[in-house]
Amino acid sequence: MKGKISLLLSIIFIFVALAACAPQPAEPQTSPSPSPSPSPVETTSPTPTEEDNDPTPGENGDNTAPEQLEDGIYEGRSEADERGNYGEVKIKVANGKITEVEYTEYQKDDKPKSEETGYEYKEALEAFEELPKRLVEAQDINEVDDYSGATSTSKHFKEAVKEALKSGPATDDDDLGDKETEEPTEENTEEDTSS
Repeated sequence: MKGKISLLLSIIFIFVALAACAPQPAEPQTSPSPSPSPSPVETTSPTPTEEDNDPTPGENGDNTAPEQLEDGIYEGRSEADERGNYGEVKIKVANGKITEVEYTEYQKDDKPKSEETGYEYKEALEAFEELPKRLVEAQDINEVDDYSGATSTSKHFKEAVKEALKSGPATDDDDLGDKETEEPTEENTEEDTSS
């Protein structure tokens, strides 16, 4: 007798559990509205992505390839990130090709990141050298992949390059190196009247 009652209770329990787990049909939700209004037209266009918002090369002055640029030295700077780090780039364009690139990344105190200044993040230090080489090889910043392990550096580099190429040549000079320009002084600005 006890066995039959246990079996009956078990069967009832199983049916109750199955009924509770069964999907319930959805009832339409109606909300009272004071006046009928036209229902919005559903659009089937895809949601824009970040990629869709990027203008095509050359659009809005966003030149990313050198054949669209005049020869000269282009300089650009990225925005500072949340830690205050930013990058600066100098790009030499000659005969419609990027021929040289120098990149320096700075800490928030405007100190360049390097082993000499105590910066020790190996991947970023390697990226400082590798990313300019990749740009010279690819000739288009949109074709330069991020450096593995140095995503922030890659972002700063790409942003600085885009700013440089967008802004036009800073100089027609052929040398990327920092030239010390002589500041005008009283001695070298006065006309020589001794003749």
